[in-house]
Amino acid sequence: MTTYKGIKGLSIQTVAGDPSNLAAGDIWYDSVARKVQGAKIAVGSWASGGNLNNGRNQTSGQVGIYTAGLVAGGGNPGVFNHSEEYNGSAWAEGDNLGTARLGCGGMGTQTAGSIAAGHNNTAVVALNEEYDGTSYTESGDLNTARQGVTGSGTQTAGLVSGGNGPSASSEEYNGTAWTEGNALNTGRYFGGGCGTQTSAITTGGEVSGSPSRTADAEQYDGTSWTEVGNINTARYNMGTMGATNSLAVIAGSEDSPKALVEEWDNTSWTEVADLSTARDNRGSGTVANGIVYGGYPQSTATEEWTGSAVVAVTFTSS
Repeated sequence: MTTYKGIKGLSIQTVAGDPSNLAAGDIWYDSVARKVQGAKIAVGSWASGGNLNNGRNQTSGQVGIYTAGLVAGGGNPGVFNHSEEYNGSAWAEGDNLGTARLGCGGMGTQTAGSIAAGHNNTAVVALNEEYDGTSYTESGDLNTARQGVTGSGTQTAGLVSGGNGPSASSEEYNGTAWTEGNALNTGRYFGGGCGTQTSAITTGGEVSGSPSRTADAEQYDGTSWTEVGNINTARYNMGTMGATNSLAVIAGSEDSPKALVEEWDNTSWTEVADLSTARDNRGSGTVANGIVYGGYPQSTATEEWTGSAVVAVTFTSS
């Protein structure tokens, strides 16, 4: 007869409650509940958050975390200079951008963020504005004006890639000036991505003509971009949250809004729980806890993500 010890090489341990560090597949006897328990991965889920004060799409995105987010710019239609801060439950108006624009890239935190590039309703711009939690100040401009960029990193170690063209260019920021980095393998604009200046990822986007979406994904190591596994559904103008080894790509495609969400485990992409509302959008936070907000059709909706986690469950007979 097959036994747990025969499979695992050890017997089931007795624990008063749950082990301090759960790992999927663990089994133990809970001496308090007097039941055999185990650990499994619970599927992530979405819940409604506080609405934006101004519905919009093509916003900055990727600034801040789940409980301290920042959104700036966008359109509804036209171009906005509004910025709003999220505290984990509600959005409040912050100081306005110096230059209204959409299709800009965001990086950093709610109290030390940067908003770079975009379109001011007349032309693409190279502007970069820094936010200190109270007001915006214009800082060093990009070398190349563009819109539809992907932003990553911090206010003093930032990265933008892609842009209209479609562009394969990337630039690095040191808190004062921008320097040309190595080019993407595939030029794109309105892709999704996040990470740091030395460990970033970008995926999806518009590659040529209209419509022409890509599922292509690339990772940056601070020097060069390398092709990695494609997302399952090609799209553009999507929200993202997380890091290069644990990234969630959410919804996307303005002309055909989607609710699809995919998670990256540093090897491959897996479809997880859909958004409640199909839309393009922007996102902030981690793959464990994040938010997406706004989108096209012009939306004020925010959805909060609680990611997959290892949880304790009780075994039952059937």
